[in-house]
Amino acid sequence: MAENIKVSPSPIQRNEYDVAIELVNLHVSKEPVSGDEISELFSRYYALAVGLKSISRSSTILEFIPEEIRSKFNKR
Repeated sequence: MAENIKVSPSPIQRNEYDVAIELVNLHVSKEPVSGDEISELFSRYYALAVGLKSISRSSTILEFIPEEIRSKFNKR
């Protein structure tokens, strides 16, 4: 058996759940929220991720993102 085994890293693949979790984390890091709001935020971001996945890549994505969400990212 070989002593040196080489493994190529596989690219990280994110699903809608991962994207929603990351968006919630980003949202909470920018603006404090109560515990009750986290489940609502997750639901909204998950729905957004699922919806955006089904949109054609040739369309302009920003026009489909609600203004309320876009404004939060513009505060950086």
